[in-house]
Amino acid sequence: MQKKLRFKTQEIFEFLESITPFSYQESWDNSGLILGGFEQGFNKIYLALEVDRKVLESLEEDSLLITHHPLIFSPLKQLIEDSYPASLIKLALKKNIQLLAIHTNFDKTHFGKYVVGNILGIKEYIQEDFIVFFDWERDFFALCQRLKSRMGIKYLKVTQSYNKNCKKVALVTGSGASFIRSLKGVDCFITGDIKYHDAMEALERGIHLIDCGHYELESYFGEILFPILTKKGYEAIITHSKNPFNFV
Repeated sequence: MQKKLRFKTQEIFEFLESITPFSYQESWDNSGLILGGFEQGFNKIYLALEVDRKVLESLEEDSLLITHHPLIFSPLKQLIEDSYPASLIKLALKKNIQLLAIHTNFDKTHFGKYVVGNILGIKEYIQEDFIVFFDWERDFFALCQRLKSRMGIKYLKVTQSYNKNCKKVALVTGSGASFIRSLKGVDCFITGDIKYHDAMEALERGIHLIDCGHYELESYFGEILFPILTKKGYEAIITHSKNPFNFV
């Protein structure tokens, strides 16, 4: 006898489309339904930043896992069961877990302004595509302290330029170093995954850099989406994927 499942995948896909259109995603992105079928159903929704083994093992069968990062970014040429991501796809299929990602579209509609407004407590800001801009009235070190205290992180990787100001601030969640060249009139840029040569370019451009970490900036994914789904009548469970990096 076929299982009777509570919710339809098509319905929640259409709801997510209404709040964060999939057409907003970047051309290189792979947001949307990654594994499953629109006519399939599910019983429970789980939310996580990432698809990893610990998350999949903790989920009940016949569930939908909504993540920020897509498990599959580019076309797969092989599915070797002990390789990544094939090993995780195999586990998801075994448990009938569907995978759906809202990535760069969600960055543009929800992520940055949530971090700035709800986490950092900045009341006035402007979001333009990926970038959130706000004014800061104190100095660079006070901004670092605000980030550490509000985000609960012990260490920041920073670059201080010759610029004595820290009034105009920009923030991009995740990995945003590629935006450094396009920043105009910005004194300080907050993001993650900053590389050595990114820092050198920012120094020359007079931009202070604060690298909070990719995971640290985006660990709020479930926290953002949970109340949105709950208001719509869906029951969602936040599960935490693990930061692959440790500090020793």
